[in-house]
Amino acid sequence: MLPVYFDAFTRFGPQPRQHSAIRWTLEHLVEELKFCSISGALVTHCAQWHYDAMLENRRLLDRIRGHDFLFPIWCAFPHWTGEMPEPADLLKEMSDRNVRAVMLNTGTNGWSIISRTSRPLLDALEKHRVMTILDANESDLDKLEQVCIEHPELPVVLRHAKWAQCHSVVPLLLNYKNFHITLDHFQVNLAPEWLVARGCENQLLYASNATYMSAGAHRLYVDYADISPAAKAKIAGGNLTRLLKGLKPPREVINHNEDEIMAEARQGKPLSTLVIDMHAHMLDEGLQGAGAAYTMWDGGPRGVRNLARRMGINRMGIMSWNGTVGAQAQEGNQCVTTALDAYPDFYWGLGTFDVMHLSAQQMRAQMETLYADNRYLGLKPYPSYGIPYNDPRYDVWWQFGNERHLYAGLHPVNWYSPGEFDGICPKWPNLTVVAFHSGGDYSIADTTIELARKYQNFMLEITLTPSWGGIIEYLAAGAGVDRVMYGSDLPMRDPRQQLGWVVYSRLNLEDKKKVLGGNAQRLLEKVQSHQA
Repeated sequence: MLPVYFDAFTRFGPQPRQHSAIRWTLEHLVEELKFCSISGALVTHCAQWHYDAMLENRRLLDRIRGHDFLFPIWCAFPHWTGEMPEPADLLKEMSDRNVRAVMLNTGTNGWSIISRTSRPLLDALEKHRVMTILDANESDLDKLEQVCIEHPELPVVLRHAKWAQCHSVVPLLLNYKNFHITLDHFQVNLAPEWLVARGCENQLLYASNATYMSAGAHRLYVDYADISPAAKAKIAGGNLTRLLKGLKPPREVINHNEDEIMAEARQGKPLSTLVIDMHAHMLDEGLQGAGAAYTMWDGGPRGVRNLARRMGINRMGIMSWNGTVGAQAQEGNQCVTTALDAYPDFYWGLGTFDVMHLSAQQMRAQMETLYADNRYLGLKPYPSYGIPYNDPRYDVWWQFGNERHLYAGLHPVNWYSPGEFDGICPKWPNLTVVAFHSGGDYSIADTTIELARKYQNFMLEITLTPSWGGIIEYLAAGAGVDRVMYGSDLPMRDPRQQLGWVVYSRLNLEDKKKVLGGNAQRLLEKVQSHQA
């Protein structure tokens, strides 16, 4: 039995300074949920942040009338200024209108959740066990812990918690059973498996943040989780129904027009089409993180491969973490070589070099040695070295790559300044530039699309946490589908959302296959055909 999906947080409505290509209407939301086989959703309207909260709370009911699978979230804050009803009156109106969840936007609405003046609202919400949603962008987690302690019967749900907040979020999950998180931005590698194994399966909620994020992207975090069917059912929708006191979608929704790739993914089956991951990092075997705030459970060669194979990934290009982010180039290249030795038929490598401290001659000598190993097919510069890619110190990289027809995976220094590439792409035509994170947002997409139109040796890789709704199609339409490639950035973030982003795009089946693996295969064959 496959789980029924009930989305814990969606939103629609226009936002200030919004890119014109963003999908934001109620019709977009309804279509996205049905396309991705999501049976119901809690929903907000963006005006609840940007105008009078109670007016927009009530308007929301009118906006979603006629959609019995959509359920409102109301915005609440303390009543003292007269903009919000007193807590007892607010809870009565919510009960009368069957509103079973609130969001507390402490930053937007400018109030302190730990002030004694906030206690009447929190006490009322706790008394009625109202599901209470907070945004990690607006919430101090230390203050949130105090709320969990002082209001143990209040169901607290933190949304928008990021993978880099793992050191703060996980202790709260393990110590406070009234604390819950949504999995939209909490894309920590292997988090469903790790947290369920430690008794947190009742505290995890599927939420997509559609229309702004892809609802299908987040399905795969659960669909491909190596956990029991019962745990999957809880995370997909069961926990949300419990927190909403039995409220659930009126019917199960399945998209019967899904293509074969969507059908395999929805059933948790490894994809049978060719899938090549163009963007992955690597830790030393046995590590669970990469230092700083970066938890990456089982992020070494074995764990990365096992998760990738569960999804059906056929091959993966890896670069080290410590050689790029940590600027320890030699140690990083050794980490990659160790992974290549462990799984030579699965990984290929990208090398990095210390452009801060080495001369061109020293870097060239290291390149000659490293790329004598034909398993190295790409170059990996990184902003941690603090040098723009069009700086002359990088010329030895580009010349070497041009001679051997390699590709360079470029993480943006300033989220892509076109000028950086004007001195690379035309000068080194045999070098292929792959722009990582081209789907980071629509403005980044616009820049990389422009570069792809300008230079034939410029390609786009998609990955970034926000997994914007509609942006895969936007990249393909703007740059040409033959120029767009799947990548995950694992284990920094879990790869499943990034895969789901493509799987649940509106590209036709053949174009999906190009993005998932065909375009990458063509590039790799070009590189390999010119190896010495």
